Amino acid sequence: MPKTIVQTVTFNAPPETLFRLYTDSKLHTAAIGAKSVISTKVGGRCAAYEESLTGITLGVIRNRLFVQTWRSDDWTKDQADSVLTLFFEKEGKGGRLTMVHANIPDDHYPGIKTGWTTYYWNPWKHYLAAKPKRK
Repeated sequence: MPKTIVQTVTFNAPPETLFRLYTDSKLHTAAIGAKSVISTKVGGRCAAYEESLTGITLGVIRNRLFVQTWRSDDWTKDQADSVLTLFFEKEGKGGRLTMVHANIPDDHYPGIKTGWTTYYWNPWKHYLAAKPKRK
């Protein structure tokens, strides 16, 4: 039975910055260190990690919410796309991102669950820490 991952991560950056980090192709690529294309248009194509992850944008509320289908290139054709929902909120002087990743095939669940931290949250924290602060 497909599984769901829910993760909440705080960052030393406001929600607007976190939203841009995910939805701006150049920033997304820089933050994760792999070519990415992200469309903020409903129906637009998304891809990351040299096309090993692909999806379609389903919904956007600027600086607050991003929803897309999501699948890995190693999923079988009979495995349906998952749905990724990202919520961006203010937390103190920074921001909080809550991710709900639903409909993950059982056999991919463990790798995807740890993969979010390894391939996204930790690289984002490193990228944000290294980025010069604007005054």
